[in-house]
Amino acid sequence: MPEGVCGTIAIVPYEGDFMREFQTDIAIIGGGASGLAAALAAARCGAAVLLLEKLPRVGKKILATGNGRCNLGNLSADMAHYGGSVGVASVLEQFAGEESFFRSLGLWVRADEEGRLYPQSNQATAVLDALRLTCVKLGVEEVCNFCVDEITPVPGGFVLRSTSGKTVHARRVILATGGLAGSQYGSAGEGLKLAQDLGHQVSACHPALTPVPVDQKLVRPLKGLRVHARVTALRDGKILRTETGQVQFSEGTLSGICVFNLSAYCPDMLELDLLPDCDDVPALLAEICSARADFALEDMLTGLLPKRIGQVLLKACTDLPQTAQASALTPADLTKLARFLKAWQFPAGFPDNWEVAQVTAGGVTEVSPDLESTVLPGLYFAGEILDVHGDCGGFNLRFAWASGLRAGEAAARGLGV
Repeated sequence: MPEGVCGTIAIVPYEGDFMREFQTDIAIIGGGASGLAAALAAARCGAAVLLLEKLPRVGKKILATGNGRCNLGNLSADMAHYGGSVGVASVLEQFAGEESFFRSLGLWVRADEEGRLYPQSNQATAVLDALRLTCVKLGVEEVCNFCVDEITPVPGGFVLRSTSGKTVHARRVILATGGLAGSQYGSAGEGLKLAQDLGHQVSACHPALTPVPVDQKLVRPLKGLRVHARVTALRDGKILRTETGQVQFSEGTLSGICVFNLSAYCPDMLELDLLPDCDDVPALLAEICSARADFALEDMLTGLLPKRIGQVLLKACTDLPQTAQASALTPADLTKLARFLKAWQFPAGFPDNWEVAQVTAGGVTEVSPDLESTVLPGLYFAGEILDVHGDCGGFNLRFAWASGLRAGEAAARGLGV
């Protein structure tokens, strides 16, 4: 690292006594998935590693993933599962995969019928234990209840100061603090602020993998119901992305995995195709109407859709009472019903609930393929703090493992160890 200037940040001479506190080759800020992966990767390369975590213990968010089972990856290698501005492919191309990585830690992984990967024991604690015990074996020093609130570049490295006044001197630093999602698990955006303080641009952040707010009046009668649908996210009338799966109607939101995957695109409209496998809905409705001509309207769509959803749609399409016979529907009513079945629209609001969001969309962008800062050499990034977001199904944890390993190895190589 050059003396006096590091990237675009001036190096400040430091007069403190480093040995009074901590001194290390590589300090990793954040003891989540990417931080633990970075720690063991750097230690495997022979670097002295100090892992700093602001909570009383590391890996709290890992324990919450996959409903406590830890959906740690996926069999699919399709890059379409990722969004953001950081090059995901260049990070993942050197990653051997979740099965290989965890097998090297003595942990066996299994896939479910949809390709999602879990520990063989079906317990998230097994994943955290494999990571922590390997770090202990490799000599990684773990310091919890240590919240870094300032990083200062100095000749030969960096000084990290905690909120309690303690300091760390490190030759290299890896920021793996996560983003803003799931503050109850320790992610509150501190790492993003540290990056900005060091001169980095941070792209606009918003919740992802989260329910999408919609008009409560539209969903209140349907609360608790689920329906299979093809869901299209639109903004200003333009299609952003389409997903198919189970949609859940909740209190003021639409949710379900397919909706979660669309939330990162901040749509202003969600459009539901309730019959994605039917190309001729008018003919289908004509057949149902004929077969159930003497049925009450409230029962006409039973079996095609959950009964309450059918009733809500019919109320939106006709002024006839629900007790009227299906034969009373006019051609105009059936045409309107067909449109609803194929393109039921819900004006959408901006997702803004960080506590229920699973990941952050947006983040740090100025990194090399090795995830080293292009603003400040010697500083690296891993995981959710980067401008990368993945779909549900283990893709975000895959990026956490891969980016942590990449940053840890690169930081150690930079030291010549």
